[in-house]
Amino acid sequence: MYDVLLRDLSSRKKPIDVIVCGLGFMGLGFVSGVNSIEGIRVPIIVSRRPQETVDLLLKNKIPSVIESGVSAIKKNVQKGVISVTDDLSIIKKYKCKVVIEMTGTVDYGTEVALKVIEAGKHLITMNPELQATVGTKLKELADKKKLLVSDVLGDQPGSLTRMIAQAKLMGFEVVVAGNMKRFMNESATQKEMQPWADAKGLNVKQTTSFTDGTKQSIEMNLVANYFGMSVKQRGMVGLKVENLSELLSSYEFSNLPKNGVVDFALGLNLFPGIFIIAKHKDPNQVKYLKYLSLGDGPYYLLFEPYHLCHLEVAQTIAKAVLYNMPTINNSTHPTTVTTTVAKRNLKKGERIDGIGGDTVYGVIDSIKYAKKALPVGLASGAIVLSDIKKGSAIQISDVVLPVNSATVLLGLATAPVKRRRSFLPFSLHFPSFSPAIR
Repeated sequence: MYDVLLRDLSSRKKPIDVIVCGLGFMGLGFVSGVNSIEGIRVPIIVSRRPQETVDLLLKNKIPSVIESGVSAIKKNVQKGVISVTDDLSIIKKYKCKVVIEMTGTVDYGTEVALKVIEAGKHLITMNPELQATVGTKLKELADKKKLLVSDVLGDQPGSLTRMIAQAKLMGFEVVVAGNMKRFMNESATQKEMQPWADAKGLNVKQTTSFTDGTKQSIEMNLVANYFGMSVKQRGMVGLKVENLSELLSSYEFSNLPKNGVVDFALGLNLFPGIFIIAKHKDPNQVKYLKYLSLGDGPYYLLFEPYHLCHLEVAQTIAKAVLYNMPTINNSTHPTTVTTTVAKRNLKKGERIDGIGGDTVYGVIDSIKYAKKALPVGLASGAIVLSDIKKGSAIQISDVVLPVNSATVLLGLATAPVKRRRSFLPFSLHFPSFSPAIR
């Protein structure tokens, strides 16, 4: 497949233009790295802080200017200069087929996503938080316009999608799909994680969400929904192991659902990668798999000790534009949800600080048991209606939700909506969620 992608990208007369929305740590890596890939280029970056974005790009020796005019943008890209703007309308004005949303947010990310679909363009996200929260609704809207919604290869969900496809092409039946984690502390605070964030050059809330398990739940939430998988228990099993190979002798395989489960392995010696546990459908393969050092069966472990994040994103873009194929999305029939759990005792009237904060963390659960639970992607800015004890699952009815593009899209806004010029025109095309606007 890789040789086909390279051939078809290099043979294009004009590169694929990709509008990038958001420029955090991974966004910068993508924008810088894509210059090394023939057939893809970035003409525009949409940022809420355009001058800071230009300063960051120039600091990293990436030519850029603040510019919102289409004709000037076209001239800039021919000279290898990226145009930066805070004007979301450029998504519709500039002619291209795909936009990648890398904002790392749910509320603003939803606003961007709606603009992309309104503009008739494929939506690629490097934002599993967005996908797991509003991805199903976005896909429903995109399907009506025959557009794609996809998260990326490079993050664990996309990389697991590739691994699962490879396994199926070899005749395996996947029973567990998971990622690896070295350390987890569900009570992690931003103060505790600040030194780690500084050392890695990451946002502290992002680092906290990695440590308290929220990010992991969200990523596996996305995998489960795409493949119709489930969880063995709320929060997943998360076996603690010294080495990944211990999973085959430690995991309880009885009573697994037909489509398998998502899970994770926890251990200080593990790599930041992905794994699957699978059976083979052909009994004649037992001797061959033993010869190939995969063990005696009936379960076999396949894994990759890494995922290369932004460096693999170009493959998702190429698949979307060249072959109209997504990598992974939240599907229109989700099976799981990442719920909100109190990280400490919360008081009536307190405002929740959301993913990666000090008030809550996210835990994956089967959607049939958590239909009334507050998705952690909607928690930021919610006001607690009564005292909630540490460790308690938070329901939608326990809070007053903020009014933003995500809560409006899902019909969960609990206060009058201030009409926003950037959001309202699209809502008029889809009256199914416009009643929330008053």
